[in-house]
Amino acid sequence: MNPSTKQAQRRDALVAALRRVAGERGILQANVRTVAAEAEVSAGSVLYYFPTFDDLVAAAVEGVLEEFYERRRRIAEEVADPRERLRAMIEAGIPDEISDDLRIVYESIALLPERPQLRPLHRSIVERQVMLYRTTLEIGAGIGAFRPRMPVAAIARNLVALEDSYDLYPLLGLGLDRAECRRAVLDYAALALDCEL
Repeated sequence: MNPSTKQAQRRDALVAALRRVAGERGILQANVRTVAAEAEVSAGSVLYYFPTFDDLVAAAVEGVLEEFYERRRRIAEEVADPRERLRAMIEAGIPDEISDDLRIVYESIALLPERPQLRPLHRSIVERQVMLYRTTLEIGAGIGAFRPRMPVAAIARNLVALEDSYDLYPLLGLGLDRAECRRAVLDYAALALDCEL
């Protein structure tokens, strides 16, 4: 096996171990020792592949954010009708269950003051989600399906902000019905876009 391939596989295994630990205990409870135990390697091995624990956390958060974005991008590419695409994107953005991976994303926000290298990752995922929505809204407006009542960029930002807010509710122990949350976001979109959803 190619040494670089082997190294990449070991790095991936450590990232997966961190994601499991963070999923079970929360990202704030993860550290070199817990990840090493989960991966069944020494703490020194963790630091061999990731010079600092912050580098490992950044790799894990980046991986989760990329997977999350790719799922949303695929939806945007697979659904042609702007109204159906908008509904599908909102449904994906407010899932019935908050997965361990999505919880890692939100919990990692608390790490930003001490781990500023995570800030560009979070900024990027927000900007790319806004762009996915903005593209959908512009296409819909272009074919007359949507009649935006405010700038499309503002509507797109609001949709992402609403999703994030509703996804935080379960993490705060607020048990709102997820279908009602999705409906509230769809109602906002219908008002902002002057259309039936």
